[in-house]
Amino acid sequence: MANKYGDVDFSIPPSERFGILLKGEVAANIELRTPDLSRLISDLVEELHVVSRQFFTATTNKSAAFVGNHAFNDLDSFLDCLLSGDGRSAARASRSLYEHLVNYCEVMSSPLAAERYLEHSAVTADLLGNSIHGLRYLKGIQYKQERRRLGVLKRESLQSLRSALSRFGAGFRRDWATRNLYDRAAAHGYGSHYDSYRLLSQVTHGSCGGVLGSRAAVDGHTVHRQGFSLELVVLSYLEGFTFFRGFAKEVGERQSLDTGGLLGCLDALLAYWPTYRQAVMEIDAEIWPSSPPPGPVAVMALYVNGRIRWFFWEPALNRMKAAHPPENSESIEVAFRRHVDEGKVVLPLNMAGRPITSAVDGVQVMPVGGAKWFAASGILATGMSPSIPWLSSPRPAEGGRPSQ
Repeated sequence: MANKYGDVDFSIPPSERFGILLKGEVAANIELRTPDLSRLISDLVEELHVVSRQFFTATTNKSAAFVGNHAFNDLDSFLDCLLSGDGRSAARASRSLYEHLVNYCEVMSSPLAAERYLEHSAVTADLLGNSIHGLRYLKGIQYKQERRRLGVLKRESLQSLRSALSRFGAGFRRDWATRNLYDRAAAHGYGSHYDSYRLLSQVTHGSCGGVLGSRAAVDGHTVHRQGFSLELVVLSYLEGFTFFRGFAKEVGERQSLDTGGLLGCLDALLAYWPTYRQAVMEIDAEIWPSSPPPGPVAVMALYVNGRIRWFFWEPALNRMKAAHPPENSESIEVAFRRHVDEGKVVLPLNMAGRPITSAVDGVQVMPVGGAKWFAASGILATGMSPSIPWLSSPRPAEGGRPSQ
């Protein structure tokens, strides 16, 4: 990876390097611009240690303990996402905290709901027993052991599953609850947060709006970012802490646990949201590219010995990989040789044994499997781009072939 980014100037803002950045850069900037966040989270974690220990020790409702397991673990993941700027994972964790809040209230309010929640573990065991996809990748003793384990799991869960389906009906396979999430939330006073849950769920469901923070219009072009969705992390911060605060409040009221200190830490973090929001928005503005990043380019290189090779060029990285020739490359190569032979190429003085190159518009090439990145300067002369007039003006015909 270091070789891949060897020519990127990390001393300038990401917006000036086509939005290229390393994960550690965002985390470091969040830490720098939110000086109190680490302390606030540390205070929260200390309170969580005490409350979670008391929760699992004092809870007599087994279903509630399972829900708490989900809630405390998802909060832990959620905190990591806020510190690193991982907005998509933060959204998933945040929406889950809403479900845990509602489910906790449900199983604490209804013995039947608590029973159904526990009995649904038979469905999970049956699903695991049927998860044989991985067997195709195992051999020998590993294959036999895993096949035996899955078989035992399925057999042992069969009676419990049949009993549960007999009591609760075939629909029990689909969901342990007798009513949908919104109805459960509304019954416990959390229906007003359901739209926030739906908004965050767009990431999980792959909805069009779920790309919030990872798509933008830059100079009239749509740019898709792979990596950080900082708009989502801002939204998730607010909603996730709000949902977990509701959970902590319900635990304190329903189980007579002292969650006052925990609620105070959560209130402090919610009060800090404007600072976090401003810092992350500033970071986001600095990492979107100021102009649309150039796409990968197919480069054809004619060597002194007459051989032609193809390369996959990433202009934003100024790096190349050896590539397979595209389909019907023969006609392009013939035209290229003729163009060179006719003396229509003006070569710079600093070729130093480099091949004559041309960017081929409208053609995509696939890198050779296992090919290593190398600096484009190994092929391109200093200050030169691989551009030959006949391939760029006029534009090549359909399929990337040069116009005749």
